[in-house]
Amino acid sequence: MQEPTFNPPYGGANQHVTDPAKHHGYLHLVAWSVHLGSYSEYIEGRCAEAKAAGAPADVIYERSGPGGVRTGEWVRFSSIETDTRDRAHSFVSMQEYVDELVHFQHARRKYHARRKTLPPFKLFTVTLTVPLTTTVTALNEEDARRSALAGWAQSPDGTATARLSGPPGAWVANFNGIPTVEEARR
Repeated sequence: MQEPTFNPPYGGANQHVTDPAKHHGYLHLVAWSVHLGSYSEYIEGRCAEAKAAGAPADVIYERSGPGGVRTGEWVRFSSIETDTRDRAHSFVSMQEYVDELVHFQHARRKYHARRKTLPPFKLFTVTLTVPLTTTVTALNEEDARRSALAGWAQSPDGTATARLSGPPGAWVANFNGIPTVEEARR
């Protein structure tokens, strides 16, 4: 069971406010603010202000008066006229954002409810005994050994641990056998 991911049509990771405790149900305000490029801390503050003011759930912003002073008049998503093609496109994108946010929150609730019914996860150590092969460019055999084994650390019990690095596919493991699996002791 994989944890759900939030896949909005726009915005960056430092903008999204997906926690209901932080957006207080003001999904359109979140969508509007992300659309404008606001960061999550600012968006959370605006949602808290909307909640404190008792603003309707579909507000997108509060009007400002002279000098940028807030008027207490909240503009609702449902009252915006989409008189131009660009404006209509922006509002369709915002509604898609809201729909994805609703979908994500529903999926997270289902995921966490399901996780509560499952037994707790255990920690396992999976051991594969394999010959590993890699190709390195070196001056001689000793240089090749040093390059290939740069990430290896010898353990007191005679085994070795490796931090395998390099581009994907740089290491190849061929093995015949069944990996051993044992529960790790905490």
